[in-house]
Amino acid sequence: MRRLWPVVAAVGLVAATAQAQDPAKEWALPASGLLHGSKATIETQPCCGPSRNARVNNPDSAALAKWSGAAARDGRTLLLKLAGNRTLKLTDCDDQSGCEADGTRVHRLVDWWPQHRLYVVLVGLYEESAAYLVSERDGRTLVATAPPVLSPSGRQAVALVSNLMSGVDLEIIDLSRNPPTATKVTAMPDCSGAGPNSFLRPIPVWTDETHVTFEGESPLPEDKPNTKQLLRVEGGKGQWQC
Repeated sequence: MRRLWPVVAAVGLVAATAQAQDPAKEWALPASGLLHGSKATIETQPCCGPSRNARVNNPDSAALAKWSGAAARDGRTLLLKLAGNRTLKLTDCDDQSGCEADGTRVHRLVDWWPQHRLYVVLVGLYEESAAYLVSERDGRTLVATAPPVLSPSGRQAVALVSNLMSGVDLEIIDLSRNPPTATKVTAMPDCSGAGPNSFLRPIPVWTDETHVTFEGESPLPEDKPNTKQLLRVEGGKGQWQC
């Protein structure tokens, strides 16, 4: 499960925007049937035919239909096509299949990025969620805090969780690197009106190739809705701007 940034961690972090590469954010292959805690295997067999038994909770049928031939579902198993005529299988594990709460992993396809040869998979955990970026080349997988939002050029992306349960967890994904890297933004904006315990509004929106603003309602009702939240992103790094 991803590390959380609780509300109290935001206190005192408003002076500057610092970034840190999370050492746990590593590209990994399945080992002993597991991948970042998920039940996963890579098999030497072609993928992907029509989905079967695809009636699951929170279905990903629209994404599977859009990327037919690259991904499919066989009941509670998500199939992703890999290079070399291979298939990555991600199998759901929850209370219906006998898993304990802390072992919950439910996998739903969100998107396929052809320009990067990456699948984006939403991973439902017991009380929260994360996302996998899965390389079509070899099945290596990186954990992101949420399904990332691509910049207009697709060279970078941001992933955000901002809610009262998890606090604020913001990442910059640098897709110009090989492999891409995920870097935490560990400070909050300090523009006029922002308090030390403020939250980011939950919807990141790229206004151009290097700027992200945050829209929607803040998880904290007392946050001022017009407080400026503008992040400049370049070269895998971010800086808050007022």
